[in-house]
Amino acid sequence: MIDKILVVDDDENWCFISKRMLRKASVGNEIITAKNGLEALTKLQQYAASGEKQPDLIFLDIKMPVMDGFEFLEEVSRLGNLNLSDTKIFICSSSLHPKDQERAAQHAVAGFINKPFTVDVLRDIMV
Repeated sequence: MIDKILVVDDDENWCFISKRMLRKASVGNEIITAKNGLEALTKLQQYAASGEKQPDLIFLDIKMPVMDGFEFLEEVSRLGNLNLSDTKIFICSSSLHPKDQERAAQHAVAGFINKPFTVDVLRDIMV
């Protein structure tokens, strides 16, 4: 069961829409947002330090200021104190560039979803 979801995106409108779509699809009880990879990483480290459960799902944009999605993935893989083995990470991007999809495939991600995703896409990835 999907309980906690983290949406990492610098676009406030997309975060709002994502939350609405997730609720409409009845996915997740708690939906948290972060505006860049560094903010997301900080939240994950806080969960780890307090013993709080990590998110079940992370929807990660790749083009963000401060720390982009790929930098986030690289940093998470370097850190030994974050156990995301029960977390599925989906790249969620408007980029259609094959290089971005190839680069995403080099990381432990569950998939690459093109924005905007739909309720049907959300339900499909929950299966």
